[in-house]
Amino acid sequence: MRVLVTRPEPAAAKTAAALECLGHEPVFLPLMQATHQLEAFASAPLPGTTVLAVTSAEAMRALVACSKEASRHFLSLPVFAVGHATARAAHEAGFETVSVADGDGLSLAKRLTATCDPKAKILYLTGTPRSSDFEAALADAGCTVEIRECYRMSPVAYQESEIAQRLTPMPEAILVYSSETARRLGELHDRMRSSLEWPRTRFLCLSEKIANALPEEFRRTSQWPMQPREDLLILLL
Repeated sequence: MRVLVTRPEPAAAKTAAALECLGHEPVFLPLMQATHQLEAFASAPLPGTTVLAVTSAEAMRALVACSKEASRHFLSLPVFAVGHATARAAHEAGFETVSVADGDGLSLAKRLTATCDPKAKILYLTGTPRSSDFEAALADAGCTVEIRECYRMSPVAYQESEIAQRLTPMPEAILVYSSETARRLGELHDRMRSSLEWPRTRFLCLSEKIANALPEEFRRTSQWPMQPREDLLILLL
């Protein structure tokens, strides 16, 4: 089965390897790219910070990209990661104490508030754009949070000829990992509605929330796993 991988490198290569092991043919079309903002690590966490929260492995990659002198201020903190991929990236970055939530911001907020002292100061390494769910849940719980944006996700521009080349024949499935990517797919559809065979494609989304960001006509052929995990997503193929 031809499967379109829309996430950026280096995550796309790992996804492609998993697809190939199952006998599928991965097709690459990253729709977003990350730019690290290393100034986020220029100063140590605020005094009294006891916990680090991360909702994306990209934040860990940004930390690794900064100097060892800058990163040492952060590596001593226990990490609360949104899911297993982010937790794995935290371990690879050098963190020793890593707790794992169930794959979304609300579960991460629940894990934090259930585990940490209510007066704990939380440092949140994140990017933009992002969902507000995690921050809103912590605010409702009365938590003190320092937010540092350490990367920005920006759209990748393609010529229509390049898109047509990669998507011919049209993949039977498209893997969608974020709401921003779902919206970008809608833009591609508007540009190339008549030149690609969109009706034959299934949209496999990491969560129902992401599926809801797809154009309405795509939602009829969208699916998502019970938990926002890539291994469960790929099983939908």
